[in-house]
Amino acid sequence: MNYFVKHKKICAFVTAFLVTAVLLLSGLFIVTHAEHECTGEDCPVCAELQVCAAAIRLLTEAAGTGTIVIFAYRMIQKILLSYQSGLCLRLVSLVSLKIRLDT
Repeated sequence: MNYFVKHKKICAFVTAFLVTAVLLLSGLFIVTHAEHECTGEDCPVCAELQVCAAAIRLLTEAAGTGTIVIFAYRMIQKILLSYQSGLCLRLVSLVSLKIRLDT
């Protein structure tokens, strides 16, 4: 079981490293080649700039959506856990039920 946990951590680290590298290198390429001498139609630098911008847009949108989904999942999980443990249940007592005990 320890092997699977270690393997999962390594895969997560490699994935995070690759995503960060793609974002940083795409941004660096855009910054360094923003003012190039365009050859006109079918310019390879302009095509690469469009690909880099699309990669940045895709990764940031996916990260934003993933963050929202994970946040919603964690909140629903905490709410369900609190209901299961009885923290959010309405307290019921004889006084709240208005039961008289003097008869």
